[in-house]
Amino acid sequence: MKTNSLNVLLVDDVNIILQKMKMFLSIVPSVNQVDTADTADQAYQLLESKQPELVVLDVNMPGTSGIDMLKKIRSSERRQPVVVMLTNQQEKIYKDTCLELGADYYLDKSTDFLCIPEIIREMSAKRA
Repeated sequence: MKTNSLNVLLVDDVNIILQKMKMFLSIVPSVNQVDTADTADQAYQLLESKQPELVVLDVNMPGTSGIDMLKKIRSSERRQPVVVMLTNQQEKIYKDTCLELGADYYLDKSTDFLCIPEIIREMSAKRA
């Protein structure tokens, strides 16, 4: 594995979205591995075992929300991944809350998804 290649964890409760995002990100040159989780429990296991450098979280999921996951990620003593909140929630309160809790980015699924490869390129360049 090259030192500037990244492991990514995608977390969303909609499987078709996970599969499309995984397929899309798997062709980004600086991505080493893309793991997916459709529940918080799966995501926490993958955070522990894979220690991804980038986590993409949906805000609204049944059970534990992406916001709750963000809180737990940021309170961890482990190495901190870059966290992108990717959602359809356009209300300002969601964005403000996520950014205050430590999200690095807050993106709209319908308009900003294509920003993720640029975020990955920036992360990879910083690591090179």
